[in-house]
Amino acid sequence: MAAKFIGKSPAIENIKDLLKVVANTALSVIIYGETGVGKELIVQCLYSKSNRTGKPFVKVNCAALPDTLLESEMFGYEQGAFTGAERRKRGKFEQAHGGVLFLDEIGDMSLPLQSKLLHVLQGGDFTPLGSEKAVSTDTWVIAATNHELEHDMQNGEFREDLYYRLSTIKIYIEPLRNRPEDIPHLIEHYIKDYTTMF
Repeated sequence: MAAKFIGKSPAIENIKDLLKVVANTALSVIIYGETGVGKELIVQCLYSKSNRTGKPFVKVNCAALPDTLLESEMFGYEQGAFTGAERRKRGKFEQAHGGVLFLDEIGDMSLPLQSKLLHVLQGGDFTPLGSEKAVSTDTWVIAATNHELEHDMQNGEFREDLYYRLSTIKIYIEPLRNRPEDIPHLIEHYIKDYTTMF
């Protein structure tokens, strides 16, 4: 998965320098920014520069599913765990073992599920739905959000302990309107990209 973050502004250069330092640490990273600024691209850059390249890269959109489905997606379930569970399903944590689990829109995750996520981050294991056996996982968790999580914490909408567990490294991506000097570089990149297609 090749990934390149385009730009020469001081804000982008600072991010590039930080990515080089963080890529092989497996420290928890949370990426902030408005929708469309390139948060997932930053995650892909971290993955491609890390020693986990070639290992699983799994994305979970925390805003796309209701709680019950998100929980089973993340942690998996055993056959017969609930109506319709006709076979065992590996969750995203298990699928991402050895690699990266990207939790997109982490600010939309409910408090009960935040608690279960915190348990995995603290202990390195989880229990699939309907199972009595814990599963260990070596997964680098990288999260992204367009929420102001500090504000959400004050309102009781995001767990403080999970916030500090996730945000060992915080990366904020400035919107393009605040770094107009990057626009020519992006235009040049996309012109080259699209002209090679024809």
